[in-house]
Amino acid sequence: MVFLDVLVNYGCRRWLHKEDYSFDEGGDKTRSSSRPSQYPLLGFKDRHLEDDYLEYLVVASRARIILGYVTVILLYASGPFALLLVNYDLNIWLEQFYGFMSEKEKEEFKESRPEGTFVKYFPPTSTSTLYAFLCLVLLIFILGLVAVVCMYQMKRFEKYRTWIFYFTPAMYLLYMVYAGFRFAYSNQSYNIFFGTASWVIMLIFQYASPLASLFFISLPPLVMFELMIVFVLVFLVIVPLCNPAGNLWNLIGEASNPGFSQDNSMTVPASISAAFETGLLSPPPDDEGYRKSYTCLVSSPITLLCVLVVCVVVVSVIVDISNRQNFINKKIIEALTKQREKTLVMQKEEHENLIHSIFPPAVAKGLIQKQSGQNLTVSPSRRDFGLGHMNLGSLVAQMHQEVTILFTDIVGFTSMSQTVAPQQVMEFLHDLFVRFDDLVGRDPSLWKVETIGDAFMIASGLDGVRTKSRESAISDPSRIGSSLSSAGSAILFGKSAFAEARTLTMPNSMQCQIRAGVHTGDVCSGVVGTRMPRYCLFGDTVNTASRMESSGVPGRMQISEATHALVCGDDDFCWDERGFVEVKGKGKLKTYLLRESGAD
Repeated sequence: MVFLDVLVNYGCRRWLHKEDYSFDEGGDKTRSSSRPSQYPLLGFKDRHLEDDYLEYLVVASRARIILGYVTVILLYASGPFALLLVNYDLNIWLEQFYGFMSEKEKEEFKESRPEGTFVKYFPPTSTSTLYAFLCLVLLIFILGLVAVVCMYQMKRFEKYRTWIFYFTPAMYLLYMVYAGFRFAYSNQSYNIFFGTASWVIMLIFQYASPLASLFFISLPPLVMFELMIVFVLVFLVIVPLCNPAGNLWNLIGEASNPGFSQDNSMTVPASISAAFETGLLSPPPDDEGYRKSYTCLVSSPITLLCVLVVCVVVVSVIVDISNRQNFINKKIIEALTKQREKTLVMQKEEHENLIHSIFPPAVAKGLIQKQSGQNLTVSPSRRDFGLGHMNLGSLVAQMHQEVTILFTDIVGFTSMSQTVAPQQVMEFLHDLFVRFDDLVGRDPSLWKVETIGDAFMIASGLDGVRTKSRESAISDPSRIGSSLSSAGSAILFGKSAFAEARTLTMPNSMQCQIRAGVHTGDVCSGVVGTRMPRYCLFGDTVNTASRMESSGVPGRMQISEATHALVCGDDDFCWDERGFVEVKGKGKLKTYLLRESGAD
């Protein structure tokens, strides 16, 4: 970028920054409109967004920028460079010829040269310097092309690519300074061929021709506007008006071509002369008319050049509008893609959380790993986890030893349900079971298996149920970190469950009372079904625990002899031996009841 653009982007950046625009609706930045607002020629009012656009533009314009460099090299090499190179031998001879002259002869030689020719102001001995500058300009363009290609190809220059918009117009400015200097002191070199208006031909075909590459290169419109302003000022205003040869625009008006004058016209036939005399044919234009025609003819390339300058600016603005629209669309697509990816991640997390809430961690982890390998998804109904195609038996079914099962049941629930509205029953159950869930969540060795009606079933000591160490005891927070057995954890849960139940009143205005049964033994766990799959426990231990609850005493916890053997040494528990109880399918089993005073 050149002076004005550098001033805008750096010197006035703080004042130009008027908004913080975000394409993400959920972003921290505010959106002032549906599209980012812009300044005319200056870009987005969000200057950070303008920086992003320039980075996008320099990548999107890669082919056009490289093409522009190739074009300017070819135009310069085949124009000004080739023209002076062809006359190299002649200029070297002239330099040697000038070297043999005396000082007086050198002064006479310079005085004899016409105004507006290079040797009028600079001696032929400066030919070497002239050619050095000529080659230097070509070398600058070549090095610019090499630099651009390197910045596009090498990763290390990736964050510096916007520098292309700095040094590219700077090279064009340097060329215009060099060409303007040459043009100011050699604009009448073609007079011998095209008359005093030959500077127009020299300007268009020699000095301005390399600038035609600006049609191909893609630069910001502010940069292009500044380059065109400099071009017009240098070649059409400053040099023509302040020229050693005089006002070049006046030379166009004073120029005439003798080939078109009336004095040098061809012999007129006698019949045409008679027509002139009789007034049937008007006389030909005089010299002034021919001069006007010649002036218009010579001025037309300048008019065309001015039209092309305007077209370059207009085209750059149109291309910039298109590029900015593409940039905005790209940003919108990126924002939508990120939003979609974020939604997918959230859905994945919700899915995994749902699996973790249904299955123990070890089982859930295996299912999620199996899912990632087999593209497991949740059906729209949220009841089918796509488990039908998976061999769940080999994945989650396993045996567990020394697992303590506890069942709770609400005393008088059936009779109460027949006297109150079902909605009240459900609200009561929800309130009670939410409290039980909270108790389960406090102890990492516990796992809620399921609820069946008013029955609540937990298991303690399952392998892979918790990945964390125990955080607290249920009934006594001071026992955080104690190493209770799995059976002890189940008993502690039962004590707390009795306490929670006594704080509730059933819909029939009776105090809530539960009974509980506990048994310890071996169980088999597994996932049953593919629609609304359940993690279930199977085995005689589950049946026996259920019988301990159903044959128990209201408000008391009944445990089997196997469980009692595991917790009898714990001073926190006091037991009353109940004796032998008839258990359906098991015969008579010796059971124990938790003493009521130990329940509080």
